[in-house]
Amino acid sequence: MAIEHLTPLKDAVLEIGCEELPSSYIRPAIDQMVAAAEASLKEHKITYQNLYTYYTPRRLTLFFKGLPEMQEDSAKEVTGPLVSVAFDEHGLPTRAGEGFAKAQGVSAAALKRKMTPKGEVVVVIKKGGGRLTSEIMGEIFPEVIKKLRFPKVQRWGNGDFLFARPIRWVCGVFSRTVIPFEIAGIYSNRETRGLRALKKGALDVMEAGDYLDVLRENGVIADPAERKAIIWNKVQQAAAEKGAVVPADPDLLDDVNNLIESPDVIMGSFDPKYLELPDQVIVTAMREHQKYFAVRDGEGKLLPYFIGVINGTPKDKQVVIRSNEAVLKARLEDAKFFVQEDLKVPMEEWAQKLSGLTWLEGMGSMLDKSHRLSKLVGKIGEVFEVPKDAIKTAQSAALLCKADLVTNIIREKEFNSLQGVMGGIYVARQGEVETGAAIQYHYYPRFSGDQLPPTKESSLLSLADKMDTIVGCFKARIIPTGSQDPFALRRQALGVLQMILENRYSISLEELVLTVQKVYVGKSKPAETKEIAEFLKGRLQTVLEARGLSYDVINAAVATEAPSLIDMVTKAETLQKNKNDQDFQKLVTAAGRVLRILPDKKISDRVAKPLLKLQEEKDLYEAIQTAKGYIADEDRSSADYYEDVVGHLETMVAPIHAFFEKVMVMDKNAKIRNNRLAMLRQAGDLFLLSGDFRKLVYTSESAPSA
Repeated sequence: MAIEHLTPLKDAVLEIGCEELPSSYIRPAIDQMVAAAEASLKEHKITYQNLYTYYTPRRLTLFFKGLPEMQEDSAKEVTGPLVSVAFDEHGLPTRAGEGFAKAQGVSAAALKRKMTPKGEVVVVIKKGGGRLTSEIMGEIFPEVIKKLRFPKVQRWGNGDFLFARPIRWVCGVFSRTVIPFEIAGIYSNRETRGLRALKKGALDVMEAGDYLDVLRENGVIADPAERKAIIWNKVQQAAAEKGAVVPADPDLLDDVNNLIESPDVIMGSFDPKYLELPDQVIVTAMREHQKYFAVRDGEGKLLPYFIGVINGTPKDKQVVIRSNEAVLKARLEDAKFFVQEDLKVPMEEWAQKLSGLTWLEGMGSMLDKSHRLSKLVGKIGEVFEVPKDAIKTAQSAALLCKADLVTNIIREKEFNSLQGVMGGIYVARQGEVETGAAIQYHYYPRFSGDQLPPTKESSLLSLADKMDTIVGCFKARIIPTGSQDPFALRRQALGVLQMILENRYSISLEELVLTVQKVYVGKSKPAETKEIAEFLKGRLQTVLEARGLSYDVINAAVATEAPSLIDMVTKAETLQKNKNDQDFQKLVTAAGRVLRILPDKKISDRVAKPLLKLQEEKDLYEAIQTAKGYIADEDRSSADYYEDVVGHLETMVAPIHAFFEKVMVMDKNAKIRNNRLAMLRQAGDLFLLSGDFRKLVYTSESAPSA
């Protein structure tokens, strides 16, 4: 809402200065600060033009642009007695009217009249003057800080204040005035700190609007967007000096951006002999452990260089470069040793060692899981009609896909993020290239937006592995609840659904669950099958939302059965496409009239034609039979199946409305009543083929009408 201010608008800054925060803590903390500050300012009716966030490892900052000096005036309406009680028949105030006015500090002449459900009453409008914005911020800011939550915290002072790292200073300035407050024994002032290496001590922010400039002049780029742009430009410039490129890596860029205040880069090198190692090993050693960017030539080949981001520019970069090269060399030397030792042993032998590695308590070892996966790949491969040679390769891969868990390179935890990848590489280097490729990608997709397994073999193995984990965890009663999901079953379920849809595997969720349960020892309970299928169906909503479908369309589609997951998605997409079509909206109205009158309990759909006496019920019966016949003749495998079904259902609209206008469904005669309900049951079943239209939501302007 635009508000006209008579005085110039001001800026304000809140900076929490502390010891270096972990990179992963910073962005969530800033988001919490924004949410808390916005809510409090709104509650106090303080408007502002913009809110900017700045941060480095040593500071979390909110910068408010365009604040009024004073809070908006408040107005409160106080309701008094009825007008007939407050004034007599001559319009003069009564004792009750005078008393109410006096209690509110006004004269009887100031009383206003207002009509209410109880009648016309007198009211007083009491206006309150606004307070100073800086005074209110002095109350808000410490509460914003106290509300911050971190994965791990420290306790100090009196022992009752928790924060991720010790707070060293708090800067709070409104225009040129300090915002006074205290937090954890530290009093706010106008002081900030520059780059630690410059050793300049406290720096005064005389005017809130000068905040960024004060820091920039003292070595700190507090704006994360500006800092990130500087980093990326310097990284690309350093690579260009070698005629090389650095592929985009937004996650690493965000990570290093949160680790520094004054960006600069170094370019180091390593012995080309280490290029004999798999690229993934070298990049992991650089990226995950040292936060280095890998350097490649124009064709994507890894080069023996790295680019590191440093905080500030040292007097002698060569000293820093040599130090970083020495650290990387040690890591690459370890990796070289691990790989050489691992490759001396056939992967089949590594796999046998899985017998000593427990998968889940009561669910056997990782070797048991591998054997189960091999069987499962065969079963679901047949259901999905995967070529036999691809199934055979995937089965071989299943027996070896967990073997790298006991190899040196993974067991030593240095490179455990390469699980699966290293197993695939080892198997390929030992001569089984296709099997290795299936293993290498069998954990994919690992997170939302990740690539899917690129081959039939890897996709089949990945799907089997994820489903085996889901079913096994449910058997062990390790089921996601709230924020607890130790085996990331929600994420794995999303991966399963994405692969089924991408590969257009025709299977229902219940059938998929039953297929997996068959490879486990012991009989599974039907309730457990349903429980797991419902869990998968719950993740389907996320998949459909990612495809742009609205929540009500998704609810309408998943509320009814479908022979396969692909059918379910096609059904939902058809509903989304037709939802706002006028003819379809008439169908929604007609379906609603039918479905709402049917009882919740299952009733017979057997219709006795001789009991159909009125023309309108005869017409509806014929329309139902005609639509049913046409729908039965449609090819379910056709991409247009649900579109055609909708077309056939629309032929029932006019007969349905005519029926309800002329026919009393709930006839006193039980036989006639049940016969009419049976006919409507047939119509309702046809409607539910396309979804539960009752769950579609329309605005009042677009609501369907008869």
